[in-house]
Amino acid sequence: MILKKYKYLVHFITLIILASCSSTSKNLYVESIESQEHGAKDFQEIFNYQNYSINDLEIIQRTIDSDVLNQGQLKEAKLLKNNYQKILSKKKYYLELKPNQQYSKEIIELIYKFNLPINISWNEKKQLSLPKNLLSKKVNGFCLSLYDEAILSMNEAINQNSDQILVVYSKEYASFIEGLKQKNSSLIAVEYNAANFQEFSSQILGINFSEKRFKKISSLNPNQDLNFAPRPRSDIGKVVILLKPQDYKSMIPALRYHGGSNFEYLNFISSLEDVYSPLQLLDYEDSWAPISNYLVTKVQKDESISLEKFLELGTLNEWLLVQVLKQAGVQSAKVNGVTGSILYKSNSCTKRNIPMQKISSDLFSS
Repeated sequence: MILKKYKYLVHFITLIILASCSSTSKNLYVESIESQEHGAKDFQEIFNYQNYSINDLEIIQRTIDSDVLNQGQLKEAKLLKNNYQKILSKKKYYLELKPNQQYSKEIIELIYKFNLPINISWNEKKQLSLPKNLLSKKVNGFCLSLYDEAILSMNEAINQNSDQILVVYSKEYASFIEGLKQKNSSLIAVEYNAANFQEFSSQILGINFSEKRFKKISSLNPNQDLNFAPRPRSDIGKVVILLKPQDYKSMIPALRYHGGSNFEYLNFISSLEDVYSPLQLLDYEDSWAPISNYLVTKVQKDESISLEKFLELGTLNEWLLVQVLKQAGVQSAKVNGVTGSILYKSNSCTKRNIPMQKISSDLFSS
């Protein structure tokens, strides 16, 4: 059944599909005054592969003819044009879904956003092709889950130096520690199972030991007035945090209170799941997290956005995109994806790269 016949779709999700960009595609940005005057997309937005129009081909061709691209950029622009020609020339796309399947409504809304002739066939016998949890489980067509991709990003950041790593984790994320251990032998893992964030942080950062040592020294000469400033442990350089979403808002301030700027804090992607307004990210200021460039751009343009469903909808959106690319016969594509930079190849699973971003007030300024 063609989607336009659905009567119950009165409101559409204005999905967060603005410009996300890898370092390469950032350099490909070419602003078109003429396009802006007519409300058309600019060249950079087309790299999002999210909304399709015949006018996109004209914008790409004008950029190719503009002589502003180097050889590498020109090659990417020609690939982009070739892919859009394939996508726009296909008369019909097909999706088979089970009635009342989880995410069916979201998929339909995303299809309208794509502006492509995608037909849905409802099949009671259709098995679920999407996991119930889009973040922790691998989505069909992708090499890894969003969680696993985030661990890879954290690994890259960790391996930039040889400092010993302290990992603070809750039991729900214990399995991901192995992903870090594969490349980092100097790793100390401590499970968070306490009731008080301040006391726990003081203990794992060595503040308690410093205080006990001071009391022992003071007891040797109780009449001597000693100045004391507790110091955190010096054998670690980074603290990796793998906790439940709601725990970050208390754990990070507690760690910073006792550890100050002595450590670099790396948050798992779960730190974004309990954020209902971008300004709440400042609770994690000066720490790092796997955040797509797309999300950074969105935050800069809309401070009212809730991040609670952003990752879930973004993963769903990219699953739908892979279905389109496959059916259109696209061989390869570099996509400025919602959750990260997407590398699609027709003969293999789709990869995702999520950059580690430092959380600061700069995230809120364009």
